[in-house]
Amino acid sequence: MLRLLRQISYRQLRASWGRTALVVGGIAVGISLIVAINVINTSVLASFRTTLELIAGPAELEVVLGVGEVGFSESAVEIVKQDPEVLAAVPLVRGTIALADEPGATLQLFGADLLAEEDLDRYHIRAVTGRREASMALLLPRSIFFTTAYASAHDIGLGDVVRLATPRGIGDFTVRGLLETEGLAGAFGGQIAVMDLPAAQLLLEKEGRIDQIDVILRPDGDVAAARRRLEATLPSSLSVVRPAQRGEQYEQILASFQAMLTGLSTLCLIAGIFIVYNTTSTGAAHRALAMASLRLVGADARQLFRLMMLEALILGVVGTLIGMVLGIVQARILSHTVTDSMGIIFQMRFPLETLAIDVRQQATIFAVGIVGALVASYFAARRVADLEPLEVLRADARSTILNLNMRRLGGWWLAFVALSAASLVAEERFKSIAWGNLGSTLWNASAFIIAIPLVAALASVLSRILPRFFGAEGRVATESLFRSSTRTGVTVAAIALVMALAITVSSLVVSSRISIGDYVEGFLSGDLVVSAIATEGGWLETPLPESVAAAIRDVEGVRAVETGRVIPGHLYRGQRIALLGLSDGMFEPARYPSNWFREGDAATAIRALRAGVGVTISTGLADRTDLGVGDRIELETPTGPLALPVLGVVPDYVSDRGSVILNRRLLVERWDDRAVSRINVFLEPGGSAEAAQEAIVARVGRQHRLKVLPIREVRAYHEAYVDRAFAFTASIQLLIIIVTVAGIFDLLVSTIVERRRELSLWRLVGADEHAVRRSVVIESATIGTLGALLGIVVGIVTAWIWVAINFRYLLGYYLEFHLPYGATAWYTALVLTMTILTGYAAARQATGQPVLEGLRAE
Repeated sequence: MLRLLRQISYRQLRASWGRTALVVGGIAVGISLIVAINVINTSVLASFRTTLELIAGPAELEVVLGVGEVGFSESAVEIVKQDPEVLAAVPLVRGTIALADEPGATLQLFGADLLAEEDLDRYHIRAVTGRREASMALLLPRSIFFTTAYASAHDIGLGDVVRLATPRGIGDFTVRGLLETEGLAGAFGGQIAVMDLPAAQLLLEKEGRIDQIDVILRPDGDVAAARRRLEATLPSSLSVVRPAQRGEQYEQILASFQAMLTGLSTLCLIAGIFIVYNTTSTGAAHRALAMASLRLVGADARQLFRLMMLEALILGVVGTLIGMVLGIVQARILSHTVTDSMGIIFQMRFPLETLAIDVRQQATIFAVGIVGALVASYFAARRVADLEPLEVLRADARSTILNLNMRRLGGWWLAFVALSAASLVAEERFKSIAWGNLGSTLWNASAFIIAIPLVAALASVLSRILPRFFGAEGRVATESLFRSSTRTGVTVAAIALVMALAITVSSLVVSSRISIGDYVEGFLSGDLVVSAIATEGGWLETPLPESVAAAIRDVEGVRAVETGRVIPGHLYRGQRIALLGLSDGMFEPARYPSNWFREGDAATAIRALRAGVGVTISTGLADRTDLGVGDRIELETPTGPLALPVLGVVPDYVSDRGSVILNRRLLVERWDDRAVSRINVFLEPGGSAEAAQEAIVARVGRQHRLKVLPIREVRAYHEAYVDRAFAFTASIQLLIIIVTVAGIFDLLVSTIVERRRELSLWRLVGADEHAVRRSVVIESATIGTLGALLGIVVGIVTAWIWVAINFRYLLGYYLEFHLPYGATAWYTALVLTMTILTGYAAARQATGQPVLEGLRAE
């Protein structure tokens, strides 16, 4: 076998180096995206665990509020300290601030009671100025510490006065210390600042409240017992958890996004396998003569089959290794884009300094790449090895070697479609995205199967159409196309699959953009919308004090001001949902579109919301918890349980896990939260929006960095964030070009090699080079058209599956399906352009050889 590999395989693979490169490249393309996504997923989780560990410091337990990120009374610290096994209870408060002159340069502010040197040691906080100096500097008024990394990036020095935009307003602060970027100061990639606890509470509008208590036990303390005692003595709204448990909660949140990336990357691997299948099929047909010759001199079919599979194994290993290297490079390039997408979707910051590689998972991907190469090569190798030598030597036999049974393929297609439908039903039944990924993958794989019978069925139709419009060139192109329907069908399928994938991704973007834009413009209406410039991680802006709304209400030309407050991170049945509190004026019947309420009576629900005696819930929360109109939802609050009837189910995009919409008065009364996330401004009839913008900025802009936007620009703001959330899909568009060029070029070059004698005879009897080239271009354009049409059909169905079904279980959002007409037209034009260009390149190669060379006997 090794001798055959050296004497036969090596020479033939080297002679057809272009086709060999396509086999290797097909595997590399498919594997690289899977590796990139896996590395990014692993890196984000590792970075997130590290961040939680850095924030937790030495704490064995943490006390946090499970009813929204609004803080809780610092009196809980004394309760924790009274436990006999507690060595120290360290209160923390945190929030988002930004440089006033660079609102995009946000950072996490931590307020900590770290005056003792042992506290600084526990959290591995080391100041450039020294421990004792750091402890004393924290006590000075309006003092702040930056990390050396953040200070260096923004040219900030020790003793400098910086202007910061905070929830309380813009103020000047003195940099009293610089922290080494390690320990707590290393969290969030060093994008943090530290202040004394009381000063930070005042700055973040959380006087008397904290966000977390780090519980440090005595060396011989029993963690489980201490946790039970603290849960019994602390208010029920507080959760006592181990830091690792919080990490597990966030990992569960990220799992859905990672499942989406895995599903898309799997489809890309299928496209890569198609390249390999197409290339190995044409290669096997070309090598049939050599294999027949070996059979005649004594080689048996099993030996030749093992030889071809050994070749596939070697090429698969090489392609997989190249793909893994490219995947790591791609992960480094895409890491910022993907983490930005995660931050927008989950309203969190995901710092990613270094890439983490899970060796076990990479080994699994390596095995998948090799198996993919073997599976893609198996059928062609089996058919060629089993052919009778004399049959192969027959004229034109090699053109039909790979033709398959069309009726059998039709049966397989029906089976794949049935299994796909069953998987989607299982997804609805078990609410499992794993079934959804399987269903969409099977549906896309069915396109490969049905493409071959479709091409065969169209043979008679195109045999009449192409000669009628293009004469002799069309007749020659038709004969070449359908000499091997299998090979042509596989190329059409490869183009269709990648088209379908591109249409699916574009549909997700367009459907998200339009659905969220309609939500913003139709529901959260007003002439102007006011919010902070800085965001807390994604699109959600940092909260503003209620006094800003009062000041805007007094601006000349303002008729009314309504407020909304989003509280993320409320735990309900183990899910981090959001609360959306709206002021009375936001509950106007005229504000809601006629189809807004998916369940419930709109008039009844609106009256109850205005009165504060009922809630509406998002479609995602209703589906995830089986809550509906008539049920009661019980929410834990800092002041005790709150049970209210569910009076409506409506679309909402505030949180991926679902949301509860209620009157903002309830948030003030039960959550003790008076901040506002956005302020909707309604002007007097005929009032000028531009004049009102200037007046609001003049009145409030000196104290706060504000966005004052008309509603259409708020819609554009959200649509821009949707585009950012899906920016990582640009790599899939690149795949379209690679697959199209590789598949078409290989097919056309292969058919031209087979037709050297035919094309030379055609030129010998008088056809000029232009006629020959036209026939090849007609052939390639026909393949591109068939692939694009099939891709559009398959893509529409795939897009509907992802938007209407999968996306609900992936990210929790219910979107209206919108087909991306512009993107579909662009992809179609791209496919046709690339097929015509590659066809022309192949035609030039065909006509570049001397006529007598083409007539030479093989």
